[in-house]
Amino acid sequence: MAEYIIYVGQIEEFQMLNDRQALDAIFRKAQSAVVGGEVVALVRKTSSGQEYRFEEISTLEDLNEYKKNVYKYVREE
Repeated sequence: MAEYIIYVGQIEEFQMLNDRQALDAIFRKAQSAVVGGEVVALVRKTSSGQEYRFEEISTLEDLNEYKKNVYKYVREE
């Protein structure tokens, strides 16, 4: 299994849309990667199209903390 990349801009878009299903799918894949011993990379794209990795998550504890921070901006339906 390869590392899993989370594009933070996409996460922010799903937060604004309150798309809980899409966020759930991303975090399920990320959890599978971490359980499989891989790293989850948080990546941001610049306006010029360049990508830069600003954080790596390698434990379920860190992933759950990030997930909690993401979901606090999503309304309950």
